[in-house]
Amino acid sequence: MFSIRTIAAAGALLTAAGTAHAQEIDMTPPAPAGADDTFHKGTLGFAFPITLLSNVAGSVGGTAERVPTVDVIYFLGDKEAVDLIAGVNFHRTQAVDAAMNTVDTNRFGLAVGAGYRMYRARNNLRSFLEPQLVVSWPDTSVGDSLTLGLGGAMGLERGLAPWLSVTGAVGAALNFTNSFKDIQLATTANLAVNLYWR
Repeated sequence: MFSIRTIAAAGALLTAAGTAHAQEIDMTPPAPAGADDTFHKGTLGFAFPITLLSNVAGSVGGTAERVPTVDVIYFLGDKEAVDLIAGVNFHRTQAVDAAMNTVDTNRFGLAVGAGYRMYRARNNLRSFLEPQLVVSWPDTSVGDSLTLGLGGAMGLERGLAPWLSVTGAVGAALNFTNSFKDIQLATTANLAVNLYWR
């Protein structure tokens, strides 16, 4: 027959083994689909647009030189973010005038703006809508080059790592230039690499 000590010792061993086994098993529920540690309140990131060939051609040709911008993205929650847009362009050129004199010209431009991104997640892919307002002044020496742009875009963001993603967006913008005398409605496209940290 088993003594009470033997039964107590066996019970203690079984309890200890069960406790050790329970500690090895991860009892936390799985993360819901689309969950990502990057997209939370307080996450800050930079979006670096990949320059399109049409922008490069315009800059080289000297016509309609744009101010390159970088987006600073700050998340207010897992489904919304503020997009602060800023850019600076300094361009020194040298040309020969009609009298065959060499003339140096400095062109300084800047751009500032803001957007509001609204996200929807599915697995590791996030879709978003973003209305935005951008004021651009490609050449501050020419007053009528000031442009006010109202636009909107819809896009997709794909996470490659917790701190890295790629974004593609298409949309349209309404631009007002030359004291609202020139009005342009145009489609927009953007491809960017995003770097995040908390």
